[in-house]
Amino acid sequence: MACSLLTTSFFTPESSYANSVFNKSDYVAQTKQNGVRGSYEDFLTALAIRETGQQNPPTNIENQLGFIGKYQFGEALLKDLGYYDTPNPYIGGGNGVDRNNWQGRWTGKNGINSKQDFLNNKNDVQDKAIKEAFEYRWNLINNQLNGRSIKEFIGQQRGGVVITTSGILAAAHLRGEGGVVKLLLNNEVSQDENGTSILAYLEEFAGFQTPFD
Repeated sequence: MACSLLTTSFFTPESSYANSVFNKSDYVAQTKQNGVRGSYEDFLTALAIRETGQQNPPTNIENQLGFIGKYQFGEALLKDLGYYDTPNPYIGGGNGVDRNNWQGRWTGKNGINSKQDFLNNKNDVQDKAIKEAFEYRWNLINNQLNGRSIKEFIGQQRGGVVITTSGILAAAHLRGEGGVVKLLLNNEVSQDENGTSILAYLEEFAGFQTPFD
């Protein structure tokens, strides 16, 4: 089990993370009042708090499905980013794999040669990787919008939630680029394994500055 590798082990379902960490009504009110809620780094901090349920997000955390780090990375994403390789990553159970098992090979990218290196946040890899992930998914979303641009959707609403750049990035982190594309083009609202709606992330993380604005 991966927990034997952790200095401090946490196996906490994302859906059970304390709601007290976020007060969505206050966030929305602040966004409307100030226009911009914070910087890109503020956005990353808020996302890490949400993903771990802790005000001081640890890097050596793993949930019950094997998502790791303060941003809760899975095998499939780290494979796409070139940090990890496995022939059969966890993708929600559709391929018969029921969790992130981390039995594949680490590539050495940015000096990361093991799961423990990643959990230890060697070379600040987790912040590097989440920024790479956002750029990667932003480009994928743009390429899948049938010739349209993400920016055409900014300011529109889905499920009563105003679309913002940071909201899209967070929604993609929760449900992948496919979930965002389906939401934007077809108003299709999806949920993760724990029942968290893509709209929740679209709303909770609205209005931060990003490099994609």
